[in-house]
Amino acid sequence: MYSYSKLVLPNGLRVLYLEMPHIHSVVAACYVGVGSRYEDEHSLGLSHLLEHMLFRATQRFSSSVELLTAIDEIGGESDAYTSPEYCAYLLRAHSRHCEDAIRFLADIVLSANFKDADLATEKRVICEEISQFKDVSGDYVSIDDLSYNLMWKTASLNSFSFGSEDTVQDFTRGRLLDHYHAHYLPNNMVLCVSGNFDRKRAEGVIHELFGGLQGRFEGRPARQPSEQTEPRTAYQRIRAQMVYFKLCHKAYSYRHPKLLPMLLISDVLGGSTSSRLLSSIRERQGLVYDISATPNLFSDFGSVDIYGATGKANFLKTVAAVMAELRKLAEYGVSESELKRTEERAFTQMQLIMDSPLDMVNWFGIEELLISPDAPDTPEKQAEKVRNVKLDDITQVIADIFTPSKRNLALIGPCGWWQKRKVKNLLQQPA
Repeated sequence: MYSYSKLVLPNGLRVLYLEMPHIHSVVAACYVGVGSRYEDEHSLGLSHLLEHMLFRATQRFSSSVELLTAIDEIGGESDAYTSPEYCAYLLRAHSRHCEDAIRFLADIVLSANFKDADLATEKRVICEEISQFKDVSGDYVSIDDLSYNLMWKTASLNSFSFGSEDTVQDFTRGRLLDHYHAHYLPNNMVLCVSGNFDRKRAEGVIHELFGGLQGRFEGRPARQPSEQTEPRTAYQRIRAQMVYFKLCHKAYSYRHPKLLPMLLISDVLGGSTSSRLLSSIRERQGLVYDISATPNLFSDFGSVDIYGATGKANFLKTVAAVMAELRKLAEYGVSESELKRTEERAFTQMQLIMDSPLDMVNWFGIEELLISPDAPDTPEKQAEKVRNVKLDDITQVIADIFTPSKRNLALIGPCGWWQKRKVKNLLQQPA
C-alpha cells in the first residue's frame, strides 16, 4: 500500500508525496503545463525543443554528457516527454539515492544554461528525430498528428507537433528563454515523489531547491475544437504497401462524469487480446496483424481511437468490418458477462498501478496538473467505481459517442478516389 499527501509551497508549487515503503526504488517527477496545444503554427515545436534543451548544460554540469554520466553513477534513469498539454521530467533511482534524484531533477528543470552551441546541436538532433517520420519522398508522416489536427485544430492539417525543420531552425535563444520564463513557474508545475523515501529529508531538499522559484503563471487560452456536424476525413497518400488508419470518435475528458463507462467501452472494443476488434478482424477474418481501441484524454475533451494497419487490397474490407463492429455495439450493446469480464480487467489494471512508483507519479501528477481536484481520484477509488458501472450507463455512452457527427478518419497510404468515396459512405452510416 501507499500513503498520499500534498504540500503547497509558499510560492504556489504543488508537491505530492506517495510513500511506498515496501519497494526499493523512488521516482521524482515534475509536470509543467505547456505543450503543442498552446502553440500557434509559427511556434509549434517550441515546447519540445525546450524539453530537449533542459538536459543540456546546467549550473552544476558543463554538458549533457556530464549530467547523464552523473545520473548513471547512482544507477539512475532519466526520461522526459512533451504532450499536447504538458511536459514531464522523470528521474528514477534506488531509494538510497532519493535526494540525489531530486537534485538532478532540479538541475534539469531549474538551472539550464541555454548555450548557443547547445541550441545548435539540439536543433540538429530534433531535425533527425523529425526525419524518422518521413517517407521515401521526404514527406512528414504521422497518423497521430494527422488525426489530432483533423479533430481538434482549426489550422492546417499538415502541421507537426514537433514543428517542421524550418520552424525549429528559426527558433532563437531569446524565444526559447521567453517561453521558459512564461511557463516554468511554480503555480504551473507539479512536483511528485513516489516510492521508498524519507519524507522529511526529501521535503528539505525540495524546499531548498524549489522553494526559491518565483513568478506567477497567469494562464493562456487553449485552442478549442471547432464544431462538427458530419464525419471528417483526412488522407495522406504515400507510396507503401500498407494503409494506416485511425478512426476516432470525439468523447469525454478527464473530468467527465461518464469517463469510466467510456473507458470500459474502449476496452471492450480493442483493449485486450479477447477484445471485439481483435477477435473479429484479426482472429476470424485475418485482415490485420494488430488493431486496438484506446481512449485519448485531455483536460477538457477526449476521444476513443481505433488504430490499425492493413494491406491496400484489404483496406475497404477492414474499414467495413470495423464499422460493422460499431453497428453491432450500438444495436446490441454489451452483455452482462462481457461487462463483468471487462470490469475485472480494468479493476486489475488499476490495482497494478499501485505496484509501480512510475505509474503512480503519472497518475497523481497529471491529475493534479490538469484537473486540480479537491481530493485525488485515486487508483483504488477508480477501481471500486469500475465495479459500479451498470449496463444502462454503457448503453447511454455508446449512443452518445458512436455517431457520424463525432466520427473522424485519418488515413496514410495508397488510397484512390473510388476508395475514398466508398469510405465516405461507410462513415456516414449510423453505428
